[in-house]
Amino acid sequence: MKSFHTLSCVILVFSLCLASSSVWAADPAVPSFLKTFCADCHNPVKMKGKVSLTPLIENPASADPSLLQAVLDVVTSREMPPEDEKQPPSEARAAFLAAGSPLMREVALNRAKEAELPGHGNLVPHAVLFTEPEVRRAATPARLWRMSPHLFMPRANQLTGARFLEPRRNQGGDGLHPAFAYMTPPHAFRDDAGQHLFEEATTELLFNVCWDIAGLQMQGKRVAPEIEALLQNKEPSDADWHPIIRRQYQMGLHRQPHDTEIAELMPLVEQTQRDSGRNMALQALLAAVLMKPEAVYRFEIGQGTPDAHGRVMLAPQELKHAIAYALTDSPPDVSLEHAAKEGRLAGRDDVRREVERLLGDFETTSPRLLRFFQEYFEYTAAPEVFKDHRQANAIFARERVEGADEMVLFILERDEDVLRRMLTEDRVFISDASEQREPVEKRFRRSLHPDYGFPPEWIWEQEQPVQPPQGRRSGILTHPAWLLAFSDNEKNQAIQRGLWVQTKLLGGSIPDTPVGVDAKLPADPHLTLREKMKQVTSATYCWSCHQKMDPLGLPFEQFDDFGAYRQKELERPVVTTGEIKIGVPEIDGPVADPFEMLARLSTSPYVEQVFVRHVFRYFLGRNETPDDAPTLMDAHEAYRKNNGSMRALAASLLTSDSFIYRRLPETLATK
Repeated sequence: MKSFHTLSCVILVFSLCLASSSVWAADPAVPSFLKTFCADCHNPVKMKGKVSLTPLIENPASADPSLLQAVLDVVTSREMPPEDEKQPPSEARAAFLAAGSPLMREVALNRAKEAELPGHGNLVPHAVLFTEPEVRRAATPARLWRMSPHLFMPRANQLTGARFLEPRRNQGGDGLHPAFAYMTPPHAFRDDAGQHLFEEATTELLFNVCWDIAGLQMQGKRVAPEIEALLQNKEPSDADWHPIIRRQYQMGLHRQPHDTEIAELMPLVEQTQRDSGRNMALQALLAAVLMKPEAVYRFEIGQGTPDAHGRVMLAPQELKHAIAYALTDSPPDVSLEHAAKEGRLAGRDDVRREVERLLGDFETTSPRLLRFFQEYFEYTAAPEVFKDHRQANAIFARERVEGADEMVLFILERDEDVLRRMLTEDRVFISDASEQREPVEKRFRRSLHPDYGFPPEWIWEQEQPVQPPQGRRSGILTHPAWLLAFSDNEKNQAIQRGLWVQTKLLGGSIPDTPVGVDAKLPADPHLTLREKMKQVTSATYCWSCHQKMDPLGLPFEQFDDFGAYRQKELERPVVTTGEIKIGVPEIDGPVADPFEMLARLSTSPYVEQVFVRHVFRYFLGRNETPDDAPTLMDAHEAYRKNNGSMRALAASLLTSDSFIYRRLPETLATK
């Protein structure tokens, strides 16, 4: 009963975070809680952690919001009070978190806004997202969503007849045209609608890309006949420009222009031709069509009369694109086009039919599914890690990334216990990206030894996947590609590995490193990485955060900074112990090595739920909110009922209210 009461209070707290119109009153729970459980250490005399809470205790309504935010974070996560100090009863902690002072309101609203940002989704309490709400009202806000480079590329390449934009697979990042290599927040998916804003800088960037595409359309051996004819005509008439406009619309926007749209473009052509000549006018015209909003942005507005929750269903023309772009990198296929045109894309059953049809074609959907795992595990960053003490490092890293891709595809195609196998698969796929002219067997034996733990005398039978020695590998997190990605020139990045496990598998959040903190480890070559970290991160000021990361990352010291299995470090037995501590009894406790840790995590329903949250963000292009709880719960149930099927999980998400419905702004919904 007590745990249910605490959960109810947590749900209440987050509901208050989202209710900006709530009436808040001063609440004595804030100073009372701080005075009872915090003031003995955090006062002007002791100042533990260089923090005094006296301003919050004496005048909580006018104190610094950032100070209260820090207190809320550590009280919510149970980092404070420390384990060796007097602990507040659950009711007292919940009452403090639900307090209603004006300052608490401001802090709560700021946290709710932060939880919407790419890379900050874990700030939404996990318990809230897997508790059935009183009313099911999930929907996504109406939005413009900029086309991802993977959607824009095929269109640009088709227009130019060249490889203007091409993702160079497995070379770390997308290998895109520089204008499309936009920055992504840490641990966020690249195609997140929230990070693509329509403002001056974005407009200029897009114009430069479209201008370059238009220029390529006028060059080379594959110039379109309409463009070639105009380039040969020294004094083209209006009628000579119209075929080019129609072709550009058809190729770039996948539709024919209206007569009014043709007429609107002609003044641009005429003015540019007078000022700068025919060729410049042609390039400006081609670029102008590509700059149309529908060429660069996905419109998801919905249609119809809003329901009681301000929701409208996506229109058939929007649904066909939403389904196609969720599962492929191509425009809607013939089946989707016909369904939208013939009125067969008007309800959830229609959406399910098309989603399941596409998911049944593994060759078509596997690139999108693979990209989820590439971005989720982040192993494609391996080639970006500089290593100066091995020849052909870039080739070596690409080999490992390709091997990881093959493992992911192997598991996806079988589509059973997907997450568990991603964390425990003990076989590996070996890829050799080198172009050296030597026998295949010799290349593969060189590639296999010593990183995968095979003895020099081992003979490869050219079968895939390959079984390394017992106990040497356990899924992607022990694959050399992932281990390489979380390393640097000379050592492992145990802290970053622990951060990945904390955020991606356990659903935790870690604040950014405080400004001014010198995070350098000792340079003593006689100390192991674990020993160096202990000297720095175990300090009281650092340990409050590092206790969430270090014990999760240090078990991977079982491998060196190239991902090779090892039993010794500096000629001493390597220490691989760690601990899981997230507040979930089924997985909490010490672990002896990465294999024990991953085996425990791989069978946890809680870890599965966190995984579902990340899959939601990938397919929906946004973070989850409390309203999405039914969507997440249904998706997790579908995953478990279908023996850990990624296809079933994706189908559930793509037929949910969160995917199908859009919530209009209040000003529009009430008109």
